[in-house]
Amino acid sequence: MSLSLRAIRYLQAALQHGSITAAAEAMHVAPSAIASALNQAEETFGMALVTRARAKGIFPTLAGRDVQRRIEDLLERYDALITDLSDLQTGFSGTLAIGFNAPIAPAFLPEICAPLLAAHPDVTVSLIEGDNTSVQQGLLEGRFDVILFVAELPNPQIATQPLIFAPTYCLCPAGHELAKGESVSVAQIAREPLIILDRPAARGYYMDLLEQSGEEFRIVATANSTEMVRSLVASGIGVSLLNMRPREVPPYAGREISCLPVSGSSSGVTLSLGFAPGPKRQLVQMFVDRCTDFCDGPEGAKLIVASNA
Repeated sequence: MSLSLRAIRYLQAALQHGSITAAAEAMHVAPSAIASALNQAEETFGMALVTRARAKGIFPTLAGRDVQRRIEDLLERYDALITDLSDLQTGFSGTLAIGFNAPIAPAFLPEICAPLLAAHPDVTVSLIEGDNTSVQQGLLEGRFDVILFVAELPNPQIATQPLIFAPTYCLCPAGHELAKGESVSVAQIAREPLIILDRPAARGYYMDLLEQSGEEFRIVATANSTEMVRSLVASGIGVSLLNMRPREVPPYAGREISCLPVSGSSSGVTLSLGFAPGPKRQLVQMFVDRCTDFCDGPEGAKLIVASNA
């Protein structure tokens, strides 16, 4: 048999007041509740904790005094824990651990975090990049407070909030023939030398889209980073498919590139936030709100190439 926290508090009151009636009045319960808790404690511990004297109250035994000291220490530490956790939930201090599967996150996460850190100097942000699977696993294992990822299949252990839908677009050199149009079809893309972003889930997603064109296609290069894909395209090696873009930042290669919507296709991915179900720390909620406001605003619109399908 185990004792509930309520029973332990009733036992503490009985030992402190030396009277079941006085303990009941202090705890605002019936005397029978105090007596029941005392009996339950003695049965659980297998020893007498008090001696009972009619009309004189109760007196702790030697064992009862030892139990009383231990209970007071336990409840003091428990109350301190509750206070600390309350401060953690409501306070703006400590570390905010963010996992992200968003290759262009450097284009927008600093802008979201900057005002939060400026307003709350006791906050530290930890940003860890990973693939879609690893960031979700990190959240489930408690290594992250919040994650940015592509929510493909619902996971009941992860609460999600969609941020932005990013249609698939074509990336080509600025002087390329495709760049002369306002949009490009998947079939046109498939006829060009292709550079594929080789990241978990992304490669399969782009390959499926290309295969739907019915065209034979040729992959000339793969890269596991968005910036390397952009630089390969800028160098004239081929064209590529991506979903999010780092606004108007030029690629490392230095040459101009063009981003064209893909006509006749509704494909795309939804970047979402993920966090543990239930109430969130205020620090986490503030980050969620800032991400939502950013992605809903004009700066968020610069991260995508709007589809004209």
